[in-house]
Amino acid sequence: MADAIEAADPEGAEPAAIEGPYLLNLDHETWDAHLDRAARWLAHVITAQAAFRNALEIAVPKVEEPNIRQFLSEILDRARRHEEVAHRLPRTIGREAADGTRGLAGVAMDVARKALDAIEGVAGGAKGNWKDLHHLLMLNLDAMGAFAIAEQLGLALAHHELRDLAFEVEAEKSTDQLILKELMLEMAAVSILYGERV
Repeated sequence: MADAIEAADPEGAEPAAIEGPYLLNLDHETWDAHLDRAARWLAHVITAQAAFRNALEIAVPKVEEPNIRQFLSEILDRARRHEEVAHRLPRTIGREAADGTRGLAGVAMDVARKALDAIEGVAGGAKGNWKDLHHLLMLNLDAMGAFAIAEQLGLALAHHELRDLAFEVEAEKSTDQLILKELMLEMAAVSILYGERV
């Protein structure tokens, strides 16, 4: 889809590559169709990130252990900022997020909770709020993947702003995923061995 165009040097030296990819032979209708499809995915990014942020807002007040609560509060601050970025993504390509995107976050979270409840037996006796951390781990992974695909759309469309915004969030969410994993493992051990909340 994208080709690098090289300009020949009249002196016979090696051709110099023109910076950046160029989309060739696309009429306005095709280009608009590409942007519309990308915008639909970017609406999903908003939904996935809103579901994660909402789940964090529910989980943080339940955590009693101060250090774990602090880590989760910091992740929540970033999640709110990441959601703001998610809302910017469609605008970078001249589109607005679909109406009702925020309402879909509740649906996504409900689906994720039902999936989690279906595998509750895998916990093997873990009690307390361990399940909340496990849920957050899955929701963050979903949102992280959504931002990663947004980055790929930015590359495919040769849209630097979309690519850069999505990449920055994806990188921060990767770090958050590692933190959530460690917290979940720590909470799971306490939950299984002592049957306590954290």
